[in-house]
Parts: sequence; structure tokens; C-alpha cells
Amino acid sequence: MNFYIPKPIIVLVRTQLPQNIGSTARAMKNCGLTELRLVEPREKWPNDRASSMAAGADDILKNIKVFNTIPEALNDVVHVFSLTARNRDITKKEIGPEYAANQIYENSKNNENSAILFGPEQSGLTNEEIAHSNAFVKIPMEENFSSLNLSQAVLLISWEWRKIFLKKKLSKVEYKRISEPLIYHKTPLSTVQERDYFFSRLEKFLELNNFFATQEMKPSVMNNLKSMFVRFNLSQQEIGTLNGIISAIEKKISNNKNG
Repeated sequence: MNFYIPKPIIVLVRTQLPQNIGSTARAMKNCGLTELRLVEPREKWPNDRASSMAAGADDILKNIKVFNTIPEALNDVVHVFSLTARNRDITKKEIGPEYAANQIYENSKNNENSAILFGPEQSGLTNEEIAHSNAFVKIPMEENFSSLNLSQAVLLISWEWRKIFLKKKLSKVEYKRISEPLIYHKTPLSTVQERDYFFSRLEKFLELNNFFATQEMKPSVMNNLKSMFVRFNLSQQEIGTLNGIISAIEKKISNNKNG
């Protein structure tokens, strides 16, 4: 399924280091975000020092727009979220990153732009700057060490949005492929016939070597062994290896008896 919805706009306010703008662009591109805006960056923009940290996200840097004020940067935005790690003495709805990402996605279905504000590296956003937002997003990090660098914070919230975007965009089968463990086999998966051949050899081998305490318990033990092997989705190569192990042990036992 292919469709377009507005992606969240990242807005960096009074950013101090151009390198952090570059690493932010990289984090955004990792998660499929494309629009980065700056408000009063400390260093002149454009700045060559950002490119070294962008690592291939130069297209985002080239399209950056610079504004003098937050309202100017948000001129086409309907919903605004501010990132903060500190408690605030301001009445504002506080939400977590996953909830925020869900809200942004729901807003985008109505073709409404959302923006996420990030403050300067050392001090973060002021209360006056946060006042422009509908809610502030607090990331529940370790209480005594909650500060993130700028690109880390951008990556975290961008990833939360991307997870929801993928879950909504992809079919259930496709999403299952990225949300559950996958095992890649070099050879095709074994067939029922190939597994049954191995099981018959294993049962015979165990019986000849007095593995089963009684004949009554043999069916139960074999069922457990079969369930275990089938659960692993063995490939043809793996079944061949198991058969080879049995053959090697049988040969060793035979040689010892004849010797």
C-alpha cells in the first residue's frame, strides 16, 4: 500500500553547533523524515561543518529553512510538540514519545502538519518557547541522568513515529516480518518427508541404544522430540547434518564392536 501523509517537521531552536544540525539530519533520514527548520541558529547557515556529521543526509541540509522566530517557523503548522527532559512550572499537557507519535500520525491523516520543537543543547527550550506548543513530550530517561544530546532526542522521537508509520502503512503480514524474529536459511526448509525420515532413524537409533526406559514411554518421548525439531523450522541442510551425526555415531559404535 502506497500513500502520502504529512511527516512531522523537526524544528531546532537556537542550535549552538552546526555539527549537531548535521547529526540531526542524519537521524531524521534514518527514519524517513525530510523537513528540518532552524530558528536563530548561533552559527551562520549554511555551514560546512554540518555536512561531515550528516553522513549522506545532505539533501535535508540543502533544504533547511531558517527563521527569526518560532511563530514564523510554524506558520503552516497546526500541531506543535516540544521536547523537554526537565520538569516545567507551566500548565501544559505532558505526554510520552509513543503517545506523541500516535497523535502526530492521527493528525497527519487529516492532512494537518505537526512540528516537534527542540531547544538549544545546553539549556533546552524556555517556558516562553514551550508556550507555542500544544503539549510537551517528556522522555522517561533515568531520573538522575535524563539529558540526551540533540540528535539522540531527535532520533528517539523520529523512531517512535516511524514505528507507527510502518505499522499503519504495511499489511499485517508485512509488519509481522519486521516486528517478529526471522530466520534466514541458506537452503530451503525441510519437507515433512525429509523430517519423517530423520525421525525414523532417530527412533531406531535411540531404541538400539536403550534410550527408552520402557516401550510405553517411547511414543511420548518421540512426540516431544518431534515437536522440538519441527518448532525450529529446520532446513534441508540442517536435516542432512542431523542425519550425518547419526551415521557418524553408528559407524563409531560399529567400529568399536568389531575392534
